Amino acid sequence: MKTPVSLLLAAAAAIVAGCRSGDIKVSSMGKPYEMFVIAPTELWKGAVGDSIRAYLADEVEMINQPEPRFTLYSMTPAAYQATPNNNRHRNILILKTGGQYAHSDMTARYDTYAEPQLEVTITAPSTDSMAAFLHLYGADLVHLFEITERDRLTVRADKFKDPKIHALIREKFGFEMSIPQGYRVRLDTTNFLWISYELPLASVGFTIYTYPADPVEARNETAGRIIAARNAAVMQVPGPSAGSYMTTGTAFLPDQKMLTVHGRRWMQVRGFWDVMGDFMGGPFINYTTCDTARNRMVAIDGYVYSPSPNNKVPMRNYVRQIEAIFMTVRLPE
Repeated sequence: MKTPVSLLLAAAAAIVAGCRSGDIKVSSMGKPYEMFVIAPTELWKGAVGDSIRAYLADEVEMINQPEPRFTLYSMTPAAYQATPNNNRHRNILILKTGGQYAHSDMTARYDTYAEPQLEVTITAPSTDSMAAFLHLYGADLVHLFEITERDRLTVRADKFKDPKIHALIREKFGFEMSIPQGYRVRLDTTNFLWISYELPLASVGFTIYTYPADPVEARNETAGRIIAARNAAVMQVPGPSAGSYMTTGTAFLPDQKMLTVHGRRWMQVRGFWDVMGDFMGGPFINYTTCDTARNRMVAIDGYVYSPSPNNKVPMRNYVRQIEAIFMTVRLPE
């Protein structure tokens, strides 16, 4: 079922709220944050292709190695039609130009040939008009695909959550959070929990902690206060050598912004973590909110460690996994 997107309402949220097919489909192909771009060669190698790459293959923010937002695979319409099951890919972007199109437009279809799947088609009367359209709405296009991928990961986290860790978080901190199976509790102390998923070449973890709220400061929480509280908490996470521990890196300034998730306001702080007394590090994302009902600050801090050389183990998907798992948090207002 098609979901038309008005040029004036091209925001990603409007598209995500569109129709979805109720039919049972085969499983889609491809890894998260991979995308097929179907376009004639002249479009892909020209200004239109440059715009697509500028937006969809732009570098992921706040990770310590260059990685694109999406891994793009381009093919011509003929090649796309000639190869069986190409239409089962999870993310498909189709570009078409021609005199039959009166104006530039964008259409989204969900789960048409497989599930989960998002297929976006952009049509325009000419190459120049499509390039102009992408200049206006390229950021919305990126947001649409990123939110769709994040929602898929969030649904998966809810579906395959570890019931014991879920119950522990609810009992210890009084809120819901779906941690997927495979994560293990590494440390459980007063007002602090460390859990992680260990892989041969990477590690993804969360620390969850609370600390008393100052009613005045809580209304004007800053990245500096959040980082100070973070350092006091995560020093409980040991490093690889005796006496070493996690801390916040100081080489780069953290990035901060406000988010509203399930009706609650959170301060998001992105930065880089180091190990005091050793050589380790990577990106982290901290989410902090004031729980006025309990006069406390609640912090959920996700981090990634992936020291693989030459980007053989991408950080992008691990960072996006942290963002998706956070979206499962439900802390009563």
